[in-house]
Amino acid sequence: MPSPDFKRSDRISDLIKVEISNILSFEVKDPRVRGITVLRVDLSSDMKNAFIFFSSDNSFNDLDTEEILVGLEKAKGFIRKKLSNNLSLRRTPEIHFKEESYLST
Repeated sequence: MPSPDFKRSDRISDLIKVEISNILSFEVKDPRVRGITVLRVDLSSDMKNAFIFFSSDNSFNDLDTEEILVGLEKAKGFIRKKLSNNLSLRRTPEIHFKEESYLST
């Protein structure tokens, strides 16, 4: 019986966060995305879009946000394919990356 405290989209967004963190850490070879931290994942109500909020504050590379976003956009197809293979969902959501700084809050 599912927990009444959490919606299905909350549980799936937590799974997506963990999987994308693992994919970025161990499988993506692009040096532009090295060392970024996935802070949270927001799913749309129909679960067709996933908004991945990341931070590069603790990253050891000296790249600006634009270069990191270009690297993430290039790897987006690979990440979505790996996400589809690792999670058993009927439909894998389209992923969108947004930067969010956890040091400024």
